[in-house]
Amino acid sequence: MMAWQRKNKQLECALSPLFRGKVTRPDPIVWILFVALVAGCSGKVSTTDAGPDEDAGQDAGDLIDAGDPGPGDEGDPEPGDEGDPESGDEGDPGPGDEGDQGHGDDGGDFADGGGDNGDSGCVDDCPFLGGIEWGCAKRFMYGVNYAWHHFAGDFGGISPWGQLGVSGQPDTIRSELEEMKQHGVSVIRWWMFPDFRGDGIQFDGEEKPVGLAGTALADIEKALELAEEVDVYYMLCIFSFDNFSPSHDVAGIWTPGMTPMVTDAEKRAALIDKVVRPVAQAVESSPYRQRVIAWDVINEPEWAMTGPSPYGDEDYAPNGELDPVTHAQMETFVSETIAALRQESQALITVGGAAMKWANAWSQVDIDFYQFHMYAWINDWWPYDNPPSHYGVDDKPVVMGEFPMGDLDDGISYPDVITSWYAGGYAGALSWQYNEAGAAQLDLVEAFSAQHACETTY
Repeated sequence: MMAWQRKNKQLECALSPLFRGKVTRPDPIVWILFVALVAGCSGKVSTTDAGPDEDAGQDAGDLIDAGDPGPGDEGDPEPGDEGDPESGDEGDPGPGDEGDQGHGDDGGDFADGGGDNGDSGCVDDCPFLGGIEWGCAKRFMYGVNYAWHHFAGDFGGISPWGQLGVSGQPDTIRSELEEMKQHGVSVIRWWMFPDFRGDGIQFDGEEKPVGLAGTALADIEKALELAEEVDVYYMLCIFSFDNFSPSHDVAGIWTPGMTPMVTDAEKRAALIDKVVRPVAQAVESSPYRQRVIAWDVINEPEWAMTGPSPYGDEDYAPNGELDPVTHAQMETFVSETIAALRQESQALITVGGAAMKWANAWSQVDIDFYQFHMYAWINDWWPYDNPPSHYGVDDKPVVMGEFPMGDLDDGISYPDVITSWYAGGYAGALSWQYNEAGAAQLDLVEAFSAQHACETTY
């Protein structure tokens, strides 16, 4: 309840037995009765309410004036008035705030770890030490990779193949999100444009991005709406190493390669300004923007990189089917993308690092938490059961953004892995992947969530 509402309630309660019609200052006897009634209505007695002619009578006087504030008052009492807590307390924001900690609409400000809870302060019932903070909750970020319903088609559609985006099949997507939620998933990592075969991005004749197209904007909004309905959160992964295939035909669809868009400054600026910014703006303008907990700039970019690491990691070993770039070129692209996201969005930011093999690759860019992936070949050299500090990544939280939903390797089960990370200093884990998972695998996800229901749920 706002301060002026509380005061008007007290005023109505206090004056109703004493006055009819116009309110005037009563004689001393009536005044004493009035002060007693105010104390009874407010539930407290002030020793300063001595009488109508003393300064200590300010509290009762303010009650009389509350319904007609002076210019610029907006109904807020004077500083020190017992009926009004300090600025930011009791859900009574300061002038111009109107109760929204964010950009002035419904989503609230989540980027600094403080949500729009209708109150300045919030209580986290089960904070996870070292977890990822979002809204009023610090949690072990737990969930799965969707990672897509249609590869490269969920945000924009792929019309030549008759594949619809999210907005074209909301019931199907809702059903899949609900199944994830029912199995204890709180955060879903969802790939957006892992290559450019879809209708979501339009290019000119020189393969320079000119803007979002197809149903991309409608799909973003519908995805956020469905997240609100189902009560899940997203980590939206914008690009992937797959984008770095040379331009080629994919079953009749010409698919531009991303390498020139990273190495050429003009094309890079176009990709960021015409794609990244509009995507972030679409999320930020939604009343459900808080459902995007993080941006993953690019999935496993190391596979599209060549040459030495400038930060002491092993040399990069690019996928032979890709057109790779240097570390410096990829780092420039990642840094500029992050800068644009910071300007347009409140969500957290990460990069989907391929493995601890390149633990330092993104240590010099402005991410909020590290993300690494874990598979059997990685575990052979960089074992899963070492803490992040063992790999020198203890300056930010670490989320394991991909790992098998079943056994990591012979004799290493899903419960072994997830329990080790939960107890061993990691900030979250998202298994791979829902759209290929069987019932037994989803049951494993659910079982761990049931053991730590509060700590794994935003």
